[in-house]
Amino acid sequence: MKMKSKSFEVELPYSWETLLLILSEPEKTLPFFPYFEKFEGNRVKFKVPRFIFNFGYEFELDVGIGKDEVIYTFTGDRGILTVRFKMEGNRLKVTASWAGFGETFMGKPLENFARGIAEAIKEFCSSMACPVVKFNGKEGEVEHITPETAPALVRRVAMEMGKDFILRGWSEDGTYLSIKVVDGNLKEIHVKHGLKESTVETDIPIVELDSELFKGLPLDRKFKIKAKRI
Repeated sequence: MKMKSKSFEVELPYSWETLLLILSEPEKTLPFFPYFEKFEGNRVKFKVPRFIFNFGYEFELDVGIGKDEVIYTFTGDRGILTVRFKMEGNRLKVTASWAGFGETFMGKPLENFARGIAEAIKEFCSSMACPVVKFNGKEGEVEHITPETAPALVRRVAMEMGKDFILRGWSEDGTYLSIKVVDGNLKEIHVKHGLKESTVETDIPIVELDSELFKGLPLDRKFKIKAKRI
Protein backbone atom coordinates (compact mmCIF):
# COMPACT_ATOMS: atom_id res chain seq x y z
CA MET A 1 0.00 0.00 0.00
CA LYS A 2 1.33 3.41 -0.98
CA MET A 3 1.73 5.75 2.00
CA LYS A 4 2.99 9.26 2.65
CA SER A 5 5.39 9.35 5.61
CA LYS A 6 7.19 11.94 7.71
CA SER A 7 9.66 11.35 10.54
CA PHE A 8 11.12 13.30 13.44
CA GLU A 9 13.83 12.34 15.96
CA VAL A 10 14.55 13.39 19.54
CA GLU A 11 17.28 12.37 21.96
CA LEU A 12 16.13 10.58 25.10
CA PRO A 13 18.35 10.07 28.16
CA TYR A 14 15.98 7.32 29.27
CA SER A 15 15.70 3.60 28.79
CA TRP A 16 13.49 1.71 26.37
CA GLU A 17 11.67 0.37 29.44
CA THR A 18 10.65 3.90 30.45
CA LEU A 19 9.46 4.66 26.94
CA LEU A 20 7.51 1.41 26.76
CA LEU A 21 5.81 2.21 30.06
CA ILE A 22 4.49 5.44 28.56
CA LEU A 23 3.54 4.14 25.12
CA SER A 24 1.72 1.09 26.49
CA GLU A 25 -0.93 3.43 27.95
CA PRO A 26 -2.13 5.49 24.95
CA GLU A 27 -5.15 6.75 26.88
CA LYS A 28 -2.75 8.87 28.96
CA THR A 29 -0.50 10.16 26.19
CA LEU A 30 -2.84 10.58 23.20
CA PRO A 31 -4.57 13.68 24.65
CA PHE A 32 -1.29 15.59 24.30
CA PHE A 33 -0.69 14.67 20.65
CA PRO A 34 -1.28 17.20 17.85
CA TYR A 35 -4.80 17.28 16.37
CA PHE A 36 -6.20 15.08 19.17
CA GLU A 37 -9.89 15.57 19.89
CA LYS A 38 -11.35 12.52 21.67
CA PHE A 39 -10.50 9.00 22.88
CA GLU A 40 -13.23 6.61 24.04
CA GLY A 41 -12.79 2.88 24.31
CA ASN A 42 -10.43 2.12 21.46
CA ARG A 43 -11.91 4.85 19.21
CA VAL A 44 -9.78 7.92 18.56
CA LYS A 45 -10.79 11.15 16.86
CA PHE A 46 -8.35 13.68 15.38
CA LYS A 47 -9.24 17.01 13.83
CA VAL A 48 -6.77 18.38 11.29
CA PRO A 49 -7.02 22.19 11.06
CA ARG A 50 -6.82 24.04 7.76
CA PHE A 51 -7.15 20.81 5.82
CA ILE A 52 -9.18 20.79 2.61
CA PHE A 53 -12.57 20.45 4.30
CA ASN A 54 -11.42 20.85 7.92
CA PHE A 55 -13.13 17.67 9.05
CA GLY A 56 -12.29 15.14 11.72
CA TYR A 57 -10.91 11.66 11.37
CA GLU A 58 -12.21 8.80 13.51
CA PHE A 59 -10.17 5.63 13.95
CA GLU A 60 -9.99 2.34 15.75
CA LEU A 61 -6.64 2.07 17.54
CA ASP A 62 -4.46 -1.03 17.67
CA VAL A 63 -1.16 -1.04 19.61
CA GLY A 64 1.63 -3.40 18.53
CA ILE A 65 4.78 -3.89 20.62
CA GLY A 66 7.96 -5.34 19.16
CA LYS A 67 11.68 -5.28 19.95
CA ASP A 68 12.69 -1.67 20.56
CA GLU A 69 9.60 -0.37 18.76
CA VAL A 70 5.90 0.29 19.24
CA ILE A 71 3.40 0.81 16.42
CA TYR A 72 0.07 2.59 16.79
CA THR A 73 -2.26 1.71 13.91
CA PHE A 74 -5.32 3.91 13.46
CA THR A 75 -7.85 2.39 11.04
CA GLY A 76 -10.70 4.56 9.79
CA ASP A 77 -13.17 4.97 6.94
CA ARG A 78 -10.98 7.53 5.14
CA GLY A 79 -7.69 5.67 5.48
CA ILE A 80 -5.03 4.22 7.76
CA LEU A 81 -2.69 6.23 9.95
CA THR A 82 0.33 4.50 11.47
CA VAL A 83 2.71 5.95 14.03
CA ARG A 84 5.93 4.01 14.57
CA PHE A 85 8.10 4.63 17.65
CA LYS A 86 11.59 3.22 17.12
CA MET A 87 14.58 3.48 19.47
CA GLU A 88 17.96 3.71 17.78
CA GLY A 89 20.62 4.05 20.44
CA ASN A 90 19.51 6.92 22.63
CA ARG A 91 17.35 8.49 19.94
CA LEU A 92 13.64 8.04 19.40
CA LYS A 93 12.44 8.17 15.80
CA VAL A 94 8.75 8.82 15.31
CA THR A 95 7.35 8.11 11.84
CA ALA A 96 3.80 9.10 10.94
CA SER A 97 2.35 7.57 7.77
CA TRP A 98 -0.99 8.03 6.02
CA ALA A 99 -2.65 6.00 3.27
CA GLY A 100 -6.07 7.18 2.19
CA PHE A 101 -8.15 10.22 1.34
CA GLY A 102 -6.21 13.42 0.62
CA GLU A 103 -2.86 11.64 0.77
CA THR A 104 -1.24 14.18 -1.57
CA PHE A 105 -2.05 17.02 0.85
CA MET A 106 -1.05 15.31 4.10
CA GLY A 107 2.67 16.11 4.05
CA LYS A 108 2.57 19.11 6.42
CA PRO A 109 0.04 17.62 8.86
CA LEU A 110 2.12 14.42 9.05
CA GLU A 111 5.28 16.47 9.63
CA ASN A 112 3.58 18.39 12.45
CA PHE A 113 2.15 15.16 13.82
CA ALA A 114 5.50 13.33 13.96
CA ARG A 115 7.31 16.31 15.50
CA GLY A 116 4.57 17.02 18.05
CA ILE A 117 4.37 13.39 19.13
CA ALA A 118 8.15 13.06 19.48
CA GLU A 119 8.39 16.22 21.58
CA ALA A 120 5.42 15.21 23.74
CA ILE A 121 6.93 11.78 24.39
CA LYS A 122 10.25 13.39 25.33
CA GLU A 123 8.51 15.59 27.87
CA PHE A 124 6.50 12.72 29.30
CA CYS A 125 9.63 10.61 29.61
CA SER A 126 11.14 13.37 31.72
CA SER A 127 8.07 13.25 33.95
CA MET A 128 8.93 9.67 34.87
CA ALA A 129 12.03 11.05 36.64
CA CYS A 130 10.03 13.67 38.55
CA PRO A 131 10.31 13.92 42.36
CA VAL A 132 7.22 11.84 43.17
CA VAL A 133 8.02 9.41 45.94
CA LYS A 134 4.71 7.70 45.31
CA PHE A 135 1.53 8.61 43.50
CA ASN A 136 -1.31 6.17 43.37
CA GLY A 137 -4.45 7.34 41.70
CA LYS A 138 -5.32 10.58 43.46
CA GLU A 139 -2.77 10.90 46.29
CA GLY A 140 0.97 10.90 46.73
CA GLU A 141 4.06 12.40 48.34
CA VAL A 142 6.72 14.61 46.83
CA GLU A 143 10.05 15.59 48.36
CA HIS A 144 11.73 18.91 47.72
CA ILE A 145 10.09 20.27 44.60
CA THR A 146 12.35 22.71 42.77
CA PRO A 147 11.70 25.01 39.80
CA GLU A 148 13.53 22.45 37.66
CA THR A 149 11.43 19.46 38.79
CA ALA A 150 8.01 21.15 39.12
CA PRO A 151 7.18 20.90 35.37
CA ALA A 152 7.88 17.16 35.48
CA LEU A 153 5.62 16.80 38.50
CA VAL A 154 2.72 18.45 36.65
CA ARG A 155 3.23 16.19 33.63
CA ARG A 156 3.51 13.12 35.86
CA VAL A 157 0.14 13.88 37.46
CA ALA A 158 -1.33 14.53 34.01
CA MET A 159 -0.39 10.98 33.03
CA GLU A 160 -2.73 9.77 35.76
CA MET A 161 -5.46 12.41 35.71
CA GLY A 162 -5.71 13.54 32.08
CA LYS A 163 -6.00 17.06 30.66
CA ASP A 164 -8.21 18.66 33.34
CA PHE A 165 -7.28 18.51 37.01
CA ILE A 166 -6.39 20.41 40.16
CA LEU A 167 -3.27 19.40 42.07
CA ARG A 168 -3.08 20.42 45.74
CA GLY A 169 -0.18 19.99 48.14
CA TRP A 170 0.39 20.55 51.85
CA SER A 171 3.76 20.58 53.65
CA GLU A 172 4.44 20.08 57.36
CA ASP A 173 5.24 23.78 57.85
CA GLY A 174 1.82 24.77 56.49
CA THR A 175 2.82 25.73 52.96
CA TYR A 176 -0.07 25.21 50.57
CA LEU A 177 0.30 24.64 46.82
CA SER A 178 -2.44 24.54 44.19
CA ILE A 179 -1.98 23.96 40.45
CA LYS A 180 -4.87 24.07 37.99
CA VAL A 181 -4.70 22.49 34.53
CA VAL A 182 -7.51 22.86 31.99
CA ASP A 183 -7.51 21.28 28.52
CA GLY A 184 -3.83 20.39 28.91
CA ASN A 185 -2.81 23.99 29.71
CA LEU A 186 -1.49 25.24 33.04
CA LYS A 187 -3.94 27.95 34.09
CA GLU A 188 -2.98 28.87 37.66
CA ILE A 189 -0.37 28.32 40.35
CA HIS A 190 -1.32 29.39 43.87
CA VAL A 191 1.06 29.19 46.85
CA LYS A 192 0.43 30.20 50.46
CA HIS A 193 3.40 30.32 52.85
CA GLY A 194 2.71 31.83 56.26
CA LEU A 195 1.06 35.20 55.70
CA LYS A 196 2.31 35.42 52.14
CA GLU A 197 0.24 34.33 49.16
CA SER A 198 1.12 34.42 45.49
CA THR A 199 -0.89 33.51 42.42
CA VAL A 200 0.47 33.06 38.92
CA GLU A 201 -2.07 33.01 36.08
CA THR A 202 -0.99 31.71 32.71
CA ASP A 203 -2.10 29.63 29.73
CA ILE A 204 0.82 27.38 28.81
CA PRO A 205 0.58 23.79 27.47
CA ILE A 206 2.05 21.52 30.12
CA VAL A 207 4.34 19.87 27.57
CA GLU A 208 6.01 23.28 27.14
CA LEU A 209 6.49 24.11 30.83
CA ASP A 210 9.94 25.09 32.04
CA SER A 211 11.47 26.12 35.37
CA GLU A 212 11.08 29.88 34.83
CA LEU A 213 7.41 29.86 35.85
CA PHE A 214 8.19 28.32 39.26
CA LYS A 215 11.21 30.38 40.27
CA GLY A 216 10.88 32.24 43.57
CA LEU A 217 8.09 30.00 44.89
CA PRO A 218 8.60 28.27 48.30
CA LEU A 219 8.60 24.73 46.94
CA ASP A 220 11.77 23.23 48.46
CA ARG A 221 10.04 21.04 51.02
CA LYS A 222 8.12 17.78 51.32
CA PHE A 223 4.50 17.88 50.14
CA LYS A 224 1.61 15.50 50.50
CA ILE A 225 -0.35 15.92 47.30
CA LYS A 226 -3.86 15.19 46.11
CA ALA A 227 -5.26 15.56 42.62
CA LYS A 228 -8.77 15.44 41.25
CA ARG A 229 -10.25 15.68 37.79
CA ILE A 230 -12.35 18.73 36.98
